[in-house]
Amino acid sequence: MLNDISWLSSSISDGGETNAQWVARQYRTLDLPDKRLRDRCLRIAMDIAENPSGSFNQASDNWGQAKAAYRFIENPRLTAEDLQRPIGDAAAKACAHRPTIIAIQDTTAVNFNSARHAEGLGVISDSAATRGMFFHPVLAVQPNGLPIGLLDQQHWCRETRVTHKAKKRAERPILEKESGKWLKGAANASLALKNNLSPSQRPKIIHVFDREGDVHEAFELIATLRDDAVIRCAHSRRVITPDGRKGLAHDLVRQSPALGNITLDVPRKPKEKRRSADLCIRAITLTLDPRKDKHPDRQPLNLTLVEVFEPDPPAGIAPLHWLLWTTKRAGALAEALEVMRLYTLRWKIEEFFYALKQGCRIEKIQFHSADRLAKVLSLYSAVAVRILICRDLARLQPENPSSDILTDMEWRALWTYVHKKPPSKGQQPPTIRQAVLWIGRIGGHLNRKSDGMPGLKTLWQGFQGLALLTNMYTISQN
Repeated sequence: MLNDISWLSSSISDGGETNAQWVARQYRTLDLPDKRLRDRCLRIAMDIAENPSGSFNQASDNWGQAKAAYRFIENPRLTAEDLQRPIGDAAAKACAHRPTIIAIQDTTAVNFNSARHAEGLGVISDSAATRGMFFHPVLAVQPNGLPIGLLDQQHWCRETRVTHKAKKRAERPILEKESGKWLKGAANASLALKNNLSPSQRPKIIHVFDREGDVHEAFELIATLRDDAVIRCAHSRRVITPDGRKGLAHDLVRQSPALGNITLDVPRKPKEKRRSADLCIRAITLTLDPRKDKHPDRQPLNLTLVEVFEPDPPAGIAPLHWLLWTTKRAGALAEALEVMRLYTLRWKIEEFFYALKQGCRIEKIQFHSADRLAKVLSLYSAVAVRILICRDLARLQPENPSSDILTDMEWRALWTYVHKKPPSKGQQPPTIRQAVLWIGRIGGHLNRKSDGMPGLKTLWQGFQGLALLTNMYTISQN
């Protein structure tokens, strides 16, 4: 075991955040039973940050380090929650003094078929042979789409496929159902901010859920927390209009006058041509009118339903159609469009899942129990967010100096690799955009006109190569 963590400060230099600095910030509030466990956790996090797609063996410097990492994960005194808590604290602290953050929730099934004999795993599909666990994080994102961090993480395993009958399921308390994950995620995100920030530092939270999060109790909780929400509508609920008309939500919004029309470029899907869509926007303020005979504890709630639909799609193409519940004002076209834009940020969590599964290759990890796999999942989750942040900085702040994301040694090593000579004494760091293109070159990006900026997969491969280049450059300078 390591006797101290002096190595954390040994590589800190002027410029962007080093891997060591990032690890120290992510695990600042880490609370483990003894100092040796804490030091080992920081060492493992450092190794994973430098080699996110490698196995424990590949990420570690040698077999001794790898063996110590395996012992750490197998230690019964350590839980996945011990690793998740400081990551949530770090994300909360990074939200300080921001007026607003977007808290995006979603669930993914993590397929651990490579470790399907691990004790405690459950079914994640109709096939009983597919084993794994469900993972439900809360990703904090800035309003411009730049990720901040994970405010909460939930994971669980199903013993069998869910086959509850509707009547019995309705009788169960919401927090005993899987749908309770939406309430827990919202409450835990709010609690993370409360525990880490003073009232003057806390941002306003806008919760964003997909259709599965269209849960009445979730709306009630968000109202209690005094947060806002944009949630895709799944149910045409019983509602009352401000003038007293009763009906179903989907019918009433379609009868309301249009706020306006917009033309939107639709992202190209496989086997489809790129196209534009002419969309009509409607919105109506409604009061949810729950049936007291079925749901005696549910209270009426005032929400706005925004409808975005394509009245005249091309032949053979399914029309675009979104129905979005929101607590925000949406009586004008600009307000309704902002609600739609906020919902499009939900795609960030899908990109996070992609970085976790394809970049960090979390589904290839093999341990002998679900408990141990959950610990590894927690460690890699923070790294996946970091990869996403680096990618998005190149898109959102391309002209900023690369010293915002790279250390002095990193950008100089990268410059030397590209130009086949070290930078001159007065050389300024390249822009983030240029540095990301160079890192993409290491990962196999060709930078042709049609290629665009490097994607996530290319970037994490490039960052691994950059770590080796930086080590060699540092050795040569010393």
